[in-house]
Amino acid sequence: MPQLNRACVVTIVVAGTAFLGACSSVDAAKPVSTLDPTTPPAPAKLTSADFMAVCQGATQSRAASYRPDTKPHKTILFTPLGHDLVEDTSTLPSDWTVQFDADRNTYAAIDTVVCVETKTEQSVKECTGYQDNGRPTANKVDLRTTVYAVSVRAAATGTELGSTELSDSDTTCPMFMSFDDDTQTKTYNVPPPKDDLIAFVKPFVQP
Repeated sequence: MPQLNRACVVTIVVAGTAFLGACSSVDAAKPVSTLDPTTPPAPAKLTSADFMAVCQGATQSRAASYRPDTKPHKTILFTPLGHDLVEDTSTLPSDWTVQFDADRNTYAAIDTVVCVETKTEQSVKECTGYQDNGRPTANKVDLRTTVYAVSVRAAATGTELGSTELSDSDTTCPMFMSFDDDTQTKTYNVPPPKDDLIAFVKPFVQP
């Protein structure tokens, strides 16, 4: 049962003048807030994580609506890293994308999402000869040619606007790789051709 803090009427006489103080009962179990309950808190700024589920057909109601006949459009690109998708900020032209700004909700301008996902992969070569500051190591790279499923989706609705498949036959071993120790073997999937990816996305973002 909640406890009540009760105060009584107190009369204080100072220099012949009486001061009357009235008190009330306060429910100690209920916190008192000075905030205006009618003012909702400002929504958090959108980030890349808020758009990732669009690649699976989910919606992002806070994104800009996609209207093909209006410009400019802003997009975000997700590419595979292991079994996850991550934002890729270096492949598409910078004026097609946005950058996070702590003072502005820049991601709210995004109206399209580009999804690059692994469809099939095949190991074709083992790369060796990697060194650590000139010292030979036993590190290896499992080089895999990869077919990617690429789609462009409307960010607000998750609707697929277009799709294609891309792959690259280049089997050149990567010159630089990051390893956790001197004996690790890492998988490297040959990325889709950058020019082909940009050409596919362009009609949706920069018609």
